[in-house]
Amino acid sequence: MLRLLGGFSIASTKIVATFFMVIILMLLGIVFFPRQLNQINDFANWIANIDFVRNPDIPQTAVAVFRNFVNETTIFGILMTLIARAFVEFIFWICAVLWRVANPREDEDGFKRRSFDPSEDVPPTYSRN
Repeated sequence: MLRLLGGFSIASTKIVATFFMVIILMLLGIVFFPRQLNQINDFANWIANIDFVRNPDIPQTAVAVFRNFVNETTIFGILMTLIARAFVEFIFWICAVLWRVANPREDEDGFKRRSFDPSEDVPPTYSRN
């Protein structure tokens, strides 16, 4: 039960970290990388203007609701969230590697072994490869 609770805390921590990472990436993108941020926005506009996304085969009243929710801004937000999540996962992976380097596991005979593979003791939200 504690492992499940630990997995939920890791997942919720990553969700909160992703929220703040999106804001940070947007601010850094506006300041340092305006051209790349515009390219992401253009890509979101291109996705939104694809014919089957813009005019899906659903009833006309549903099309109006669909256009309100699926627009360039929504797609841009989803793209930025995915990019931020990749950054958060990378940061958590680096922290896991550094933790394992600083705190190696002990073998049955009491000797510490060095392992640079954090997948040996993954949290319950992940699966082993």
